[in-house]
Amino acid sequence: MVAQTVAPKPASANDDSNDTSGEITHLSPFVVTGESETGYSGQQTLIGSRTAKNLIDIPANITILNKELLDDLNVVNVSQAVRFGVSGVTQNTTINDDYNIRGFRTEMVMRNGVTKAANRSNPMYDVGRVEVIKGPAAMLLGNNSFLGGAINLVSIQPSAARSTEIKTTLSENNYIRVAANTTGPLFKSNDVSAQYRFTVGGLTGDREKEAEDLDQKFIGAGFNVFFGERSSLRVNAYYFKDDSYLYLNDFIDITSTTYAKFNQYSTESFSPARRKNEQWQSEDSFLDLQYLAKLSENGDIRFYYSGTSIREHRRHVRGITVGADNYTLTRQDIPLYIERVNHNLQLDYIYRFVSDWAKIDSTIGVDGAVTYSRQSQAVNTPPPLDTRSVNFAADDVYFSTPQPGAGLPYQTDTASRPTLVSYYFQENVSLLKDRLTLVGGLRWFIPAGTNKNYITNVITDRDPRHFKVHKYGVIVKVLPTLSAYYTNAQNVFVQTGFADKVVSGDQLGAPAGNQEGQLDEFGLKFNHQVNENVNVYGTLARFDMALTNVKTVGTLPSGNVGQIISKQDESNGWEFDAGLSVKVGSGRADFIFAYFDGDSSTAVNPALQAENFAPRKYSALAKYRWTGGSLKGLMIGGALMDQSAKRNITYQVESPLIVSLFGGYSWDKWNVQVNLDNVTNERYIVALAATGLAYGSDTFQPRLEVGYKW
Repeated sequence: MVAQTVAPKPASANDDSNDTSGEITHLSPFVVTGESETGYSGQQTLIGSRTAKNLIDIPANITILNKELLDDLNVVNVSQAVRFGVSGVTQNTTINDDYNIRGFRTEMVMRNGVTKAANRSNPMYDVGRVEVIKGPAAMLLGNNSFLGGAINLVSIQPSAARSTEIKTTLSENNYIRVAANTTGPLFKSNDVSAQYRFTVGGLTGDREKEAEDLDQKFIGAGFNVFFGERSSLRVNAYYFKDDSYLYLNDFIDITSTTYAKFNQYSTESFSPARRKNEQWQSEDSFLDLQYLAKLSENGDIRFYYSGTSIREHRRHVRGITVGADNYTLTRQDIPLYIERVNHNLQLDYIYRFVSDWAKIDSTIGVDGAVTYSRQSQAVNTPPPLDTRSVNFAADDVYFSTPQPGAGLPYQTDTASRPTLVSYYFQENVSLLKDRLTLVGGLRWFIPAGTNKNYITNVITDRDPRHFKVHKYGVIVKVLPTLSAYYTNAQNVFVQTGFADKVVSGDQLGAPAGNQEGQLDEFGLKFNHQVNENVNVYGTLARFDMALTNVKTVGTLPSGNVGQIISKQDESNGWEFDAGLSVKVGSGRADFIFAYFDGDSSTAVNPALQAENFAPRKYSALAKYRWTGGSLKGLMIGGALMDQSAKRNITYQVESPLIVSLFGGYSWDKWNVQVNLDNVTNERYIVALAATGLAYGSDTFQPRLEVGYKW
């Protein structure tokens, strides 16, 4: 589900320009055209309806972070991308792609339109854009797990113009990151043409904490094959080996009972263990392919397959609780093996009816997913650590003795084989010369599969109950460049067990009902070319969301206190995402701004905000690039982000104002860029997992990038 086009005319052999423009022939409604983007304005996507649509024609709040923005920020993980320019998204962890969107947790990102499970940050070496869709997306994505929203990483596509680019980034602590992409035509005949992209990358470096380090290797490729103008095949793949060790290596001051703050002994260099006693070795493989064909003048078909495999060997030695003396750190030693294999299939057919009075896009499709997941784990207890004067002498004795999971059998060993089949239809009806568009769709899910406990050899079936989700919307084009929209969307989560429980399994009440994630959203969208020098675009949205049938504690009919299922988690607010591109003087200025203001409540306690939900957040980014005159090639910019305190466990977690600066100079085939991240040198808590288990942020990091392109 990424951009594809029929190949433009290939560049001549002696054309060494990097211009990838060319006359584009539309292949099918399942592709994004090769539109030229001005500044940070990416305005077309597949993520909103599975067919190519302009953002102004989609009844949902979607933000596109394009390649120019990713390059300016020198993004190496998703968190750096969504920090600026996206409203309603906050970071839950520092080690993987786990976010809070509108008060609801999104634990995974997507890649090329399908869910991509990972236990650490996804690689960005071959990512050309990041898309953020807000609200329940089960109907659109075929995945029921995204309630607050979803983040989609889109691979860089092969180009018909030959080019190669190598970038090297240097920073403190021996930090070296290299990324190289080469693309161009592979072959061309009368009926068949092909393009390629190869990507290699790597990262190495030390960290302030002795337990941490950076060690990544990446290789990827993409191929587009065009069979005339009626069909095409795209293949994208990568292999990513990440042996970096980044974990929760901080702990908090337990004398501070309201606001979480670092313990005085949890310094920037503190580690709860030595690197030689820890490991985190990960192998991540990904493959997807997409076949598109035009069956008739009005009918198109799309077949998509993706497969992913993750294998990890870990041994985390971490803090877990802080003693009453506020310096003794109780620790855990966790050997862990994880294996995940996933296969996804999608088949979509769209038929377009066009008349003088209406345009109707009718889409039907089926999705299938087969997953194998196994986790083997042990939780051991090494000696506690006196953090006032760290001495690891006792660890030598402990780690020389075999422990469960590290020389002895694991304590837990479970596997699951879930399958999920769904089918859907969606109608887009445009009336009154596209002034009014009605959108509606239904998707039916059929779950199945088993769980197995390898310790007891007990196999249980997964809940087979079928369920249905929907998405409805209406778009009114007030002006060709201004639309108003309303959408109602839904996710459904099947629950097991019973309501009104005193103890587990007592079956006092009726079976627990399905949880429904509900969304009502109103919004305005604009994308207006004021004149040849000024373009403005953005979205203003008001949303109300709820998750029903949440398990909580209350008074049972018997008068006893137990588990009841009756209330809901809620989230509501408004958000504003906007951009501006202005040609002024000898160059172009680009701005993006995002603001979020919301409220949430939980079924457990309506007075509590949802965990990791920041009621207010704003961010802004500005850049000026000289495109002419004596300063041609120079670029300067800066960005800032601030958010209110969020609730995490029983604490309030505050975030400071984050400021980053960047600038660079390009000449001939060279580019030099400097990124100054977190220039105020703030070290803050991102999130907590326990009193002895905290995610600490990075402090000031200067980065120098040198690039060469030909």
